[in-house]
Amino acid sequence: MELSSIETIFRAYDIRGIFGKTLLPDIVSKIGTIFANIIKEWGGKKVGVSGDGRISTPALLHAATAGIVAGGIDVVMYEQLPISVFYFTIWKDNDLDGGAYITASHNPPEWNGIRFRKNDGTGFVEENKEIKKRFFKNMIKWASWNEIGVIIKRGAEDAISDYIEFVSKVPVQPVSKLKVVIDTMNGIGGLLIPRLFRKKHDVITLNAQVDGSFPCGSPDPVHADLSNLCNVVINAKADVGVAFDGDADRAVIVDDKGRIVPAEVIGILLARNLLKPGDIVVHTPECSSILRDKLEEMGIKTVETRVGDVFVARAAKENNAKLGVEGSYHFFLPIYGFYYDDAILASYVTASILTEENKSLSKLFDEIGYYHVIRENIPVDDVIKWKVMEKLKDKVLREYSNVSTIDGVKIYLEGASILIRPSNTEPVIRMLTEAKSKEVVRDLHKRFKKMLKNTIGEVAHS
Repeated sequence: MELSSIETIFRAYDIRGIFGKTLLPDIVSKIGTIFANIIKEWGGKKVGVSGDGRISTPALLHAATAGIVAGGIDVVMYEQLPISVFYFTIWKDNDLDGGAYITASHNPPEWNGIRFRKNDGTGFVEENKEIKKRFFKNMIKWASWNEIGVIIKRGAEDAISDYIEFVSKVPVQPVSKLKVVIDTMNGIGGLLIPRLFRKKHDVITLNAQVDGSFPCGSPDPVHADLSNLCNVVINAKADVGVAFDGDADRAVIVDDKGRIVPAEVIGILLARNLLKPGDIVVHTPECSSILRDKLEEMGIKTVETRVGDVFVARAAKENNAKLGVEGSYHFFLPIYGFYYDDAILASYVTASILTEENKSLSKLFDEIGYYHVIRENIPVDDVIKWKVMEKLKDKVLREYSNVSTIDGVKIYLEGASILIRPSNTEPVIRMLTEAKSKEVVRDLHKRFKKMLKNTIGEVAHS
């Protein structure tokens, strides 16, 4: 395999590729040993390992475990778990000095990857660059035969039970029953989420069987067709619907009228009920401006940071934030003591808040309002994606004065904005255009999409 192909698997906050093509067990094992070397340099001795429900996950889970113990670190190898439960387990277990989780999140079934965590459950940031450097320079330290780590196998049930007990005790619990429709999209969330919600609510499940081939279609609730979930919510006269991605770290919420509620609106509801004036919320450039506008009206401060759970978690820590929101439906609740994202807990707390309100979610949504948004993924080869963004940034900075380059390029216009940023997990460039009217948002999206497409063509033929 060419080194240029392998290089594409190293992303800003994880390792991710297509199994059997760019991502192979021997590569994951080697990366696992480098992770072990870093943990050992930090004085660590033991880490946890788990993964999602993909077909290739068991093979890669064992490969990563082999690499880690070969680096002289003990491994607690858990059966496959939802990612939030794994983070929680690392955070609560003082004997674990970090973790590795096999997943490709919302990507198609042929994809997989590995995410590394610190002992507080948050992810590697700069350390991912170090792993890449050591991989290509072959800077690996193998343990001697008598210093190889020990593998300790654990089932999923204890971790799941501990997580459910924790969630059942956080402040803001349901005061009445809701009818909730849950679509786990054949992802690993099917092991836990219906069970958790059934403790307090009446639950209808969709695609709850864990199946790594994702027969329901795409395991990405942000970009997939959720019409089935929306229709079931309407026909069942449910109060709320929730769709989770492959590893259950994204939760897209549907109101009682079958409308998809923007992540920013959920963030506003959470802030309004959990926070007080002066508290801080971290968000990413892809979030609609309505989040910042509404929070500032409440006296709540906002901090913008790069897209990606590791960057939001780091910014939340640095700013002592109480809440974090990504437009891709990742939610962070540091008000409960941890900085990693937890979409399962966020959706549970949102449902609890609805039981305390004397209004339906649809009425709350209408009262908060929204800006008109168009999201689109533009396919572009990973090999040229970053060159395209550099060229596009140069064009934009020459033409517009109010531009943010925290993550991609975000152009601020009067009553509108356009965000164009490279995906760190897929061979696409994401576009998000927002404005206060449908006509304006359509026109702006068309204009900047043409600019992006032209730039892709220029780079591809250069």
